[in-house]
Amino acid sequence: MSTNLTSLFRCLVWAATLCAAMMASANGQLIPNELRCEYLTDPHGIDDVAPRLSWKLKATEPTLRGQYQTSYQVVVSSSSREQLLQNDGDVWDSGEVKSDQSHLVAYRGKPLTSRQRCWWKVRIRDQNGKLSEWSEPAFWSMGLLTKEDWHNAQWIGLETGEADGIDIADVKAAQWLGYPEGNYAKDAPVATRYFRRDIELPKDRRITKAFCLFAGDDRIQHYLNGSLLGTGAGHPNLVHADVTEQLKPGINRLAVALTNSDADVPANPSGWVGALRVEFAEGPPLVIHSDRNWRCTKTVDEAWVADEAKGDNWVAAMELGKPGIAPWGIPWPERLQAEHRRLAGRYLRREVHFDKKIARATAYVCGLGFFDLHVNGKLIGDQLMNPALTGYDKRDLYVTFDVTDALQTGDNAIGVTLSNGRFFAPRVTHPMPMHSYGQPRMTGQFHIEYSDGTSETIVTDTSWKATANGPLRASSEFDGEEYDATMEMHGWSEHGFDDSKWELAHILDSPGGQLEAQMIEPIRVTDVLKPVKVLQPKPGIWMVDFGQAFYGVVQLKVNGAKGTRVSMRTSFNVLPDGTLNYINDRSARNTDVYTLKGEGEEVWHPRFRGNATRWVQVEGFPGTPTQDNFAGLVTHTDHAPVGQFECSNELVNRVYQNARWGTRLQNRSVPMEPDRDERMPWSGHPAKTSESEGWAFNVARFYEHFLHNYREHQADDGSLQEILPPYWTFNSKDTIWPSVVTIIPDWYYNFYGDDRLLRDNYDMMKRFVLYHVQTNLRPDNTTDKCNYGDWVDTASIGGNSRNFGATSRPLMGTAYLYNNCRIVERAARILGNDEDERYFGELADRIQKGFNKRFLDVESGTYESKTQCSAVLPLAFGLVPDAERSRVIDHLVNDIMVTHRGHTSVGLIGTQWQMQVLTAVERPDVAWSIATRTERPSWGYMIRKGATTSWERWDTDTQDGGMNGESQKILSGNFEAWCYQTLGGINYDPAQPGFRHIILKPQIVGDLEWVKTSHDSVYGRIVSEWQKSENGEFEWTVIVPPNTTATAYVPCKNARDVIESG
Repeated sequence: MSTNLTSLFRCLVWAATLCAAMMASANGQLIPNELRCEYLTDPHGIDDVAPRLSWKLKATEPTLRGQYQTSYQVVVSSSSREQLLQNDGDVWDSGEVKSDQSHLVAYRGKPLTSRQRCWWKVRIRDQNGKLSEWSEPAFWSMGLLTKEDWHNAQWIGLETGEADGIDIADVKAAQWLGYPEGNYAKDAPVATRYFRRDIELPKDRRITKAFCLFAGDDRIQHYLNGSLLGTGAGHPNLVHADVTEQLKPGINRLAVALTNSDADVPANPSGWVGALRVEFAEGPPLVIHSDRNWRCTKTVDEAWVADEAKGDNWVAAMELGKPGIAPWGIPWPERLQAEHRRLAGRYLRREVHFDKKIARATAYVCGLGFFDLHVNGKLIGDQLMNPALTGYDKRDLYVTFDVTDALQTGDNAIGVTLSNGRFFAPRVTHPMPMHSYGQPRMTGQFHIEYSDGTSETIVTDTSWKATANGPLRASSEFDGEEYDATMEMHGWSEHGFDDSKWELAHILDSPGGQLEAQMIEPIRVTDVLKPVKVLQPKPGIWMVDFGQAFYGVVQLKVNGAKGTRVSMRTSFNVLPDGTLNYINDRSARNTDVYTLKGEGEEVWHPRFRGNATRWVQVEGFPGTPTQDNFAGLVTHTDHAPVGQFECSNELVNRVYQNARWGTRLQNRSVPMEPDRDERMPWSGHPAKTSESEGWAFNVARFYEHFLHNYREHQADDGSLQEILPPYWTFNSKDTIWPSVVTIIPDWYYNFYGDDRLLRDNYDMMKRFVLYHVQTNLRPDNTTDKCNYGDWVDTASIGGNSRNFGATSRPLMGTAYLYNNCRIVERAARILGNDEDERYFGELADRIQKGFNKRFLDVESGTYESKTQCSAVLPLAFGLVPDAERSRVIDHLVNDIMVTHRGHTSVGLIGTQWQMQVLTAVERPDVAWSIATRTERPSWGYMIRKGATTSWERWDTDTQDGGMNGESQKILSGNFEAWCYQTLGGINYDPAQPGFRHIILKPQIVGDLEWVKTSHDSVYGRIVSEWQKSENGEFEWTVIVPPNTTATAYVPCKNARDVIESG
């Protein structure tokens, strides 16, 4: 507690082991290591023409103090690694530069050109003037820097009518339906009516294709066997839902909920129309129309979509007439929207012959949505779901591969598999349709350099062949991947394959985006989990439990007869009967299907999608599976782990690990929900929470990419959408959620000592703030603009209030607008813009005065709403007047410790700031209380209920299981950062950002006996480990990297009691 810190002993970093202090003297030797180019290790195909180079310093005698760099020399060679080892810096030899800079040293050599390869190394001189050894060589290569460098490569693919040419004749033969009460075609009650019909499918006929088409006025929800197929709103919109994999032999239940909304019009009609078509391998199709054979009712129980009908309140539906009747007409095909729309993978290939010896070969490929590259039968690289997500009409990323070893003199073949990804994703699920860019396509080139100095370029054009008749039958992140191994084309990416039945590749339109190099770590399998158990709740159904929620896919190992179909559906938990509970998936199917080829043991996993997973429901497995038949492939952006935290309290360790797993669940080229039918990159999710990610992972490139998406999608008026890339296209012009564009560059600068995010995004930050000032700032210098409030705070528990929370939304919006002004003011100061610094500083002053005049009750020392969040935000942002600060703090502490009995009450916004605020106001003991509660609402309660990540709601176990369940990072708030900064005591100093100067100040709270913390900063590893001994002594081990300084605050009452060793 803060009361223990009655005497602070200020010193240079000291401990049992000490690695740095700039003023001490020693004869230590330093060696540069861990070389990076733009935060990446040996990157291929970058397009930054002045890349920044970094290195860390390794001490050969780490116990010596005072080791730091006084100069450096960088050598860059273009010919070969061997040339570099000869110290031939033909591209750049910096000479000895008197500088202690070892982070983000800008390249200043000869102009870099497309495809150029660069080997580099560095040596430094230490504090004693002693020259280090050269570092191990590192590497980077340049991508394609101009449009001309692409050599007129075309966008190619295979565009088919498979996705769009849907015949609506079945719907034209159906009837508009209503409930038998009055004339629904003229005026219907404002209410919801329920319809359903059971159909029986033969067990001896194999289904090849099945889909529903439906439309409704006003709103319709369509179910099959208890699963939501999709939602339609507005009768011209004909919705398509593929149900090939959801139908089963025997009884199937179709169900429809029809809602008529209140409308201020003379007539308010309501009705729905639709049809189900089932096609079989042999024989005629089965078509089920909307007609009088459907039954309907006014009231239902919760299981109405799945259980057998109960009671006698179901009556025959009323036929209103065929499509074409007034007022609806015919649902037009051009208004067709799709749910679960299937589109087979595209396979493209080309054979090439090289007469000369190949010295070097490089592939530059952009395949949208996702792609795999094969050369001579070999899969190139270990990446998944390439390229990273963007708004494809703004920016399309290409990936560079070194394929020298894969090609040979003579005959060769190149193959590319294209899947849908987010490029082709025509969904209409709540709350609105997704942005779909068209059918998959690719562009690329293969640049061959021969040993004789000549070169050749192979580009994508009509010389390529294409087919959609391969084993990848469907691929959707929402619905699953279907792979039919009986359709495998052996040798399709090898020379000599018979592609005579393939088509010439189609020339397709460019998506419209700028081709740019992918400069973010790829998505990879980063961990493999084994199941903890396999159960059989029902005949033919196997349940696989991995014991941990993760994002990724399930690898299947199976042996069975040709044509056997194994399905794997994933979700977080199970129903009381032991089968999968997929209510939180809503309309997302999350089902992968593998059809066996029957050739011994087969191993398969999806390559082009993933899902949040813990439990897997397996059906169709031949025989009895064991744990060895399944593996959980944890998949996310491969940003390197940089932090470790552990303490003596196991509950706190579990909360920390849940938060860390939340990062791994959500970070896949952008921060994005991992499950159900949204999976959107909501802007409010990372915000301040992203700082926690920086303590645990190297997210430098990740958030540069993320903010690039925001820059290129900012509206002309300066506003920003809540979701970018814009896979949903609405823009409610919120104040809080898009504030991610100011919050991330602010902490990023302090964390990495890198002002690039401030420079690159300054104009966007400024325009965003000015939009809200010019559009929403009231005469009293406050704003009412705040769309979502403190989303799902504890006031929403049990459905007691709307999800917007109990805190005044105008208060929250004004607080964030003030904070944004302060951030832009700081950015202007850092960037040397005096005029903007003055303007935004004065603007922030005015908003602060208006905020306190409107929202602060000076008599009680509380802010409007009197919630925890209403105190946390003003304290976090520095809005509270000095004279009222102690009373605001007292109210916050009392509300937590007394009113809520040691619990938090905040929601998704408040959690991002609360823990660090409590430490800042010298009440880490109160934060500790929140961290260690096990009753609801708390992180401990989630763990008691079996959660292995955080929920989106404090009461997910009892409320709205469809709200993402156990899949969120954001409700963990900034907990990870709090663990490092408060319990471990490691902090950056804003005056010397990037951990150039480190502040060490651990807090001894609660029953903690020990803490072990480390963070790999851009300068090296920082360690803070402490423990309390039985005799009451406090032992603290600190390590800081060379080339840094630190200040340690020792938690003691008397500085004379401090004993230093090391």
